[in-house]
Amino acid sequence: MSQADPGLQNEIHSLAAEIVHAYEELHLLYELGQVLTSDLTVSEVTSLIVEKIFQALSAGDAELSLTSASLPVRISRGSVATAGPDHRLSTTLRSAGETVGRISLARPLDVEPFSSADGKLLDAVGTLAANAIRNAQLLQELRSNEAHLRAVLDNVAEGIVTVDEAHCITSFNPSAERLFGYAAVDVIGSDARLLLDSLSPGETIAHRRGGPLSTFPVDLSVGEMRRDCAGDEQHLLIFSIRDITARKHAEAALEHQALHDALTDLPNRVLLHDRLQQAIRAAQRDHTAVALLIMDLDRFKEVNDTFGHHTGDQLLEQLGERLGSVLRGSDTIARLGGDEFAVLLPTATLEDANHIARRLLEMLDEPFSLGGLQLEIDASIGIALSPEHGTDADTLLRRADVAMYIAKRNGSGHALYTAEQDQHSPMRLALVGELRRAIDQNELSLYFQPKVSLKDSRLLCAEALVRWQHSRHGMLGPDQFVPVAEQTGLIRPLARSVLEAAVRQCNRWRREGLDLAVAVNLSMRNLHDAEIVDMIRQLLGRWGIPPARLVIEITESSLMADAARAMEVLSRLREMGVGISIDDFGTGYSSLAYLKRLPVDELKIDKSFVANMARDENDAAIVRSTIGLAHDLGLTVVAEGIEDQATWDLLAALGCDVGQGYFVSRPMPAAALGVWLTTCGWEPRYWRAA
Repeated sequence: MSQADPGLQNEIHSLAAEIVHAYEELHLLYELGQVLTSDLTVSEVTSLIVEKIFQALSAGDAELSLTSASLPVRISRGSVATAGPDHRLSTTLRSAGETVGRISLARPLDVEPFSSADGKLLDAVGTLAANAIRNAQLLQELRSNEAHLRAVLDNVAEGIVTVDEAHCITSFNPSAERLFGYAAVDVIGSDARLLLDSLSPGETIAHRRGGPLSTFPVDLSVGEMRRDCAGDEQHLLIFSIRDITARKHAEAALEHQALHDALTDLPNRVLLHDRLQQAIRAAQRDHTAVALLIMDLDRFKEVNDTFGHHTGDQLLEQLGERLGSVLRGSDTIARLGGDEFAVLLPTATLEDANHIARRLLEMLDEPFSLGGLQLEIDASIGIALSPEHGTDADTLLRRADVAMYIAKRNGSGHALYTAEQDQHSPMRLALVGELRRAIDQNELSLYFQPKVSLKDSRLLCAEALVRWQHSRHGMLGPDQFVPVAEQTGLIRPLARSVLEAAVRQCNRWRREGLDLAVAVNLSMRNLHDAEIVDMIRQLLGRWGIPPARLVIEITESSLMADAARAMEVLSRLREMGVGISIDDFGTGYSSLAYLKRLPVDELKIDKSFVANMARDENDAAIVRSTIGLAHDLGLTVVAEGIEDQATWDLLAALGCDVGQGYFVSRPMPAAALGVWLTTCGWEPRYWRAA
């Protein structure tokens, strides 16, 4: 046999080596492919890759370092510390353009160095190894995220429920179990509509397992999710369910607070207005009537001033309870503010309204027991009906309020609104701002009506009567704007303006030689002013007027509306030396027991009795009795409304002390009084040189 060609043998050996390398490369790629599709951790994958490459390339040392890890994975089975460049091999691991790490190999010096084929093999498997490592990292991150998400879903406050397209429940987190009272295993596969009335986003009613409180309000949020299930895409709805029971309770509490009075827990003005408007609409539809009553307490300010606001609040609380006991279940009692209440009577007639008003006033007859105190209090009630007096809530409220002030002014307890009593109310409302300006700018003026002695015809006093020369309405008397002042809080500055002008004029008369008393009318609301006495004292001192030259007149009806308060204030004025006169006596049904105790100096018989006394025996008898009563009590008697000589003579014969009326003089400006004195025939009581 001939010897083989050496060149051919080398080619065969080289081809065999390539075949071996190719096999090793394929085997290594196969094994790394298995790693790529395995369900291993990053640590397990890197260790397996290092081991496979270490074996495949017969390395004595192998190290794989990851960019995401601080410590490399290393295998060493021989001394390679002195390995040269030919005995070292490395490559960078990249996946989708991202560097994952680096792998380095080394062989001992006594072993054959790495070949170029080894380098190609390492580069080839490097990409596969990088993909395997990156897949393991992503899988690990996914598992971590899933674990985190599961922990969140298990501990989130909201119930999380997933349902499929058939509304069947597919998952039910622990919060949902606590919310609905069901275990997940009991409801998975059930229809979600067994738990929720509506599956649409927003508020709905949920159903809890068993118990008396099985329904509760929830807020439902709905999301969507699609997932692959055995090759089929599954569409799921994700329900986030939050119990809003506490929020609903808070909202109800806030709504109640906004619509009810904090002190009495009665409906407030806002709720009354809404119910009144609804009642009016219902009455229009059913052709029935609605009654509205406005009630204002008398002398309530005195309770606050005397016993403090705490006692006043207790009184209002008890009053609210009493009012409710008088009314029907369909009626509404509301507190409008302060000491003002309203009663709404749906489907009520005038007879019903009057009956309820009387019962409310009778209810006040029983004293209120407040911390050992027994307090009595009265009220005035105004009544308005719909549709007779108005077809909207605002109009009915205003007109019931007008009727209430009429009842208070007349002392009648309750009064029905009439158009005649309110004929000037639009003008009065418009006058409020103008009156304030007129007071501030001293646009009001005083007219004076003389009061003359019936015994010796001497001029004793002049009553100051306020007038307002209005730019549009002409000359206005006090009856046209004083009620506006009383209802709007302008009565205090108005009274001060009139008092100061009267006292200033009295000072001017004295400097001119006329020593004449001046009388000023005050309302009951002025007597509620805690500073009225000090204000009068200061005015008298500033203008140098003796207190005896000022007479304060107050009507009998106003006086009896709050006799206790009047007695306190009038007593202080009387002690100062100021004269006190009861005006319009005979119209207010005053108690004789109060009359003898009141600190007054004179009675003024109302002109309604004086005007016709010369022709009407009944009026003459009333005047005669009043004069006798007043004299028995040591009081001076003034007759107002004298219009003729016959009446003057009759009053003089009956022993009346002072006369006033058109027979003596009409009211006149102060400047005209001096001229009048020179021609009238009456004489001033005091006349001395200036």
